Amino acid sequence: MGNNSYKILGTIFMIVSGGLYTIERIVEKLSASIVAAGYASHGAGIDRTPYYSGFFDNFFVWFFFFLGFLLLAFGFPKRNK
Repeated sequence: MGNNSYKILGTIFMIVSGGLYTIERIVEKLSASIVAAGYASHGAGIDRTPYYSGFFDNFFVWFFFFLGFLLLAFGFPKRNK
């Protein structure tokens, strides 16, 4: 594979990592909003404050980011002596 392929793969892995992290936060916000909507309609439920997971709580987020960084760094040409 050429250097350009490694750059593209590295970028894709880093974007997927950011996408997974964003999707986790969106789902957490939606689930907390659904519970809040139940309270607004005088329904029964538990008090639920959103818990946003950190960057290193999900294995795939930091693994894809690290793998993408390595591939991106490997894709840049090296100096020949």
